[in-house]
Amino acid sequence: MKKLLSAFTVAFAGAAFLAACGSSESTQDAADQNLRVYTSTFATAAIAREIGGTDIDVQMIVPPGADPHSYEPTSKQLTEIAQGDLFLLTGTMLEPYSKKIKASLKGNDVRFVETSKGIDLLEANATLHEHEGHTDEHAAEEHDHGKFDPHVWLDPNNAKVMAQSITTALAKEVPAKKATFEKNLTAFNSKADKLDQNLQQAVDEGSKKELLVTHAAYGYLAERYGFSQLPIAGISPSDEPSQKQLAAIVKEAQLHDLKYIAFEETVSPKVARVIQQEIGAEAITIHNLESVTKAQQKASYFELMNENVATLKQALQ
Repeated sequence: MKKLLSAFTVAFAGAAFLAACGSSESTQDAADQNLRVYTSTFATAAIAREIGGTDIDVQMIVPPGADPHSYEPTSKQLTEIAQGDLFLLTGTMLEPYSKKIKASLKGNDVRFVETSKGIDLLEANATLHEHEGHTDEHAAEEHDHGKFDPHVWLDPNNAKVMAQSITTALAKEVPAKKATFEKNLTAFNSKADKLDQNLQQAVDEGSKKELLVTHAAYGYLAERYGFSQLPIAGISPSDEPSQKQLAAIVKEAQLHDLKYIAFEETVSPKVARVIQQEIGAEAITIHNLESVTKAQQKASYFELMNENVATLKQALQ
């Protein structure tokens, strides 16, 4: 999209393709003209793919399994992003490196879009299950990782707001495709509404209202659907609990007879395994959609969120 070839060059190249290689490389040439979009999180990338479809090329800069909270882009990535059209951020302090990227790309045409605008953000400690030694110490982590919980997309209603922001941004870049993007947005919203219903049903049908998780990424789920998250680490999975917190978590889990602990596939802290053994809990999987495994890179937002529905059904039964 950035650098269109002249009409003469396109015609000449097209003739060469047909003569030498056939139509397969013409398809690749068309793909090269797609809007080039970079994102910071898997969730943003997945939502962008739902809206943009085959008309955009989406690249997530954080490698599979890496922690978006602490990631720093490489020089090679900065060069690649400079050739792009859009950089989609959540805009919730999850991407402290975004300032570095903006400074490095000053003078380039890359447009930065904060997709969380219009969303009511939760304070980082607002949905932590309150017990002795836990809430106060985790509250101090706000100074390191921002005041607000950045995992807005876990509430499908927030994901709809992000999808609208992305639709507006894509339509501004490619006005000719506006109707297509808006059609895709309508389909996204319909699926998000169904997901919202399924998540609420999973919680409502459970006998428990506490979810033991490896880190405090699920505040928006808890706030929306009416349960409490009991996290072992803070907003960032690298924030390990103190001995006092560990003891309090074990006590709380035993008090509520929690039989499951929800691990993320990209994070498996040793301290969580210790608690699992201490209370005899079964490990299950939950997705926070910040980052995913290599095998999940092409998964959709709804595929992983529907797996979360099944996780909630099992953990809260």
